[in-house]
Amino acid sequence: MICRIKKAGFMLFLLLGMVSVYISGCAPTLADKETDKTDNEGKIAQTGVEQDGAESVAGNSGNGSIESESADDAEINFAVLQEENPDIFAWLQIPGTSIDCPVLQSEQADDFYETHNAYGEEDTTGAAYTELANLTNMCDFNTVIHGKAGKDGNGLFADLYRFSNPDFFENHEYAYIYLDGNLLTYEIFAAYERENTSLIRTYDFTYISGCQKFLDDLYGNRDMSMKIREGWENVSPYNYVITLTTQREENIDKQFVVIAVLTNDAAGTIDRMVIE
Repeated sequence: MICRIKKAGFMLFLLLGMVSVYISGCAPTLADKETDKTDNEGKIAQTGVEQDGAESVAGNSGNGSIESESADDAEINFAVLQEENPDIFAWLQIPGTSIDCPVLQSEQADDFYETHNAYGEEDTTGAAYTELANLTNMCDFNTVIHGKAGKDGNGLFADLYRFSNPDFFENHEYAYIYLDGNLLTYEIFAAYERENTSLIRTYDFTYISGCQKFLDDLYGNRDMSMKIREGWENVSPYNYVITLTTQREENIDKQFVVIAVLTNDAAGTIDRMVIE
């Protein structure tokens, strides 16, 4: 039996209606799109981002170094970060873990940051990154973010494995993505181990059928160790999710994934249309 964790009081937003053309990038906000009012409102307020018009979350935090930057003060200085490496397009933070790092995408190769750090230097520890198939504006149905767990659990995404613990999963619900001018709040609703195959190549997330296939496979998983947060059984292709992936060096045939659904778009700019 799948381990199901109860979640109290959720409100799942859906984009109404199905459209037949996929637009690459963020369109203007659709009317009547609802978002879950989570308890992170204080964090959003600190960024200075408003729902009806975004002020930049880029501030003067840090001292101009990727290593010194942190989302703890609810400010990320993208201008400075992108001077150091223009491939940085987002910042990921998961409270209760050590994951507080930039997210990058390289035009050179999908797996460039598998073997390079956030400065673009050769480094076996790698960095957190997305593949070229994903948009960097976070408007895809599923943005897949990779990071290494490393040897003996000392890698950038090693703490993702903590979500395999039922108590940790129950008590750590949120992940945050900072963009230049926006703060996205996601609720973590699933965590499990799967075959180490490419999600981007297995599912075509530009089509509703590919999105639905991913969700059908997720909800159809019968692994007893899988965690599903109760109340999130109806995520649809009209939602926005992130999938964080990692694997241990001693078990490269398996990858551990943590999946979260967007519940708050502070600037109101995340939108898309989907091919039926």
